[in-house]
Amino acid sequence: MKNLLMQAVKFVGLSGIGWIMDFCIYTILGFVSDNIVLNNIISSWVGVTFVFIFATRKVFKNNSKIPLKWKYVIYLLYQCVLIFFVSKLLGVINNVIITNISIELVQRFSTLISKIFVTPITMVLNFFVMKYVIEKI
Repeated sequence: MKNLLMQAVKFVGLSGIGWIMDFCIYTILGFVSDNIVLNNIISSWVGVTFVFIFATRKVFKNNSKIPLKWKYVIYLLYQCVLIFFVSKLLGVINNVIITNISIELVQRFSTLISKIFVTPITMVLNFFVMKYVIEKI
């Protein structure tokens, strides 16, 4: 249990850095494109790749004969599905905010607020999936 907790703390730290990268790129893309689904897909790939590279060196141990590059492919396939669904969820949350909240400041930052709402979901899922892919496969 202690090992799992330490891994989670390290993963959250690395994921936090990856999330900052993701969030900054997402924000910058928002100035260029109004397509929040595409913006999220692009920005998420940067964060996902960063976290995978560093988590496989600092958090999880690859104990199998399967090379990390193949595990990265497996993880990317999982991320394709997750990012697609999370990006759609992001759009739904954004529409709910715009439709139901009339505060101008909230509406102006609705895409960023939506991104913040989906982050805890992705972080928890990513921790357990990455742990399984790296240590169990």
